Amino acid sequence: MTLRSEESYIARRRFLCGMIGGGSAALGAGAAVPLAAYVGNLRTLPPPPFIELSKAECTLDPGTSKMMMYGAIPMLLLNPREAPGALRIFVATCTHLNCTVGYQEAKNRFFCACHEGVFDTTGRVIAGPPPAPLRQFHSRWNDGKLRVALEKENLETAS
Repeated sequence: MTLRSEESYIARRRFLCGMIGGGSAALGAGAAVPLAAYVGNLRTLPPPPFIELSKAECTLDPGTSKMMMYGAIPMLLLNPREAPGALRIFVATCTHLNCTVGYQEAKNRFFCACHEGVFDTTGRVIAGPPPAPLRQFHSRWNDGKLRVALEKENLETAS
């Protein structure tokens, strides 16, 4: 059986159209998935007015820290070596480009690995590009629990 020239062109054309259509659909899906995830992140809920932590959650050895979440905001609790028992609570995002900072226990400092921003244990900038100190949470003990709020007004209005 021989294939005529016109049938050959039609078969090739269908094949090429199928390949281009399939490739376009795959490319569109590949672009749509990250875009949908990005748009979904725009609808995040606002942080809670305050959270309550139990005494066990707040108990840290001097010179140690603990990462927790305040809604979608990373929160870092620190029991500083220089003032044991005086719990300090920071927003754990760098003021330069919002990368997450971590506490370096051996060097007794906060460090942002994105652009090598360095903060002391009070949140002040020591080195690197951060333009401002780390933001601190407001806190108050109430009935054996530590209430933590991003805004002082929320802490004061909490009953």
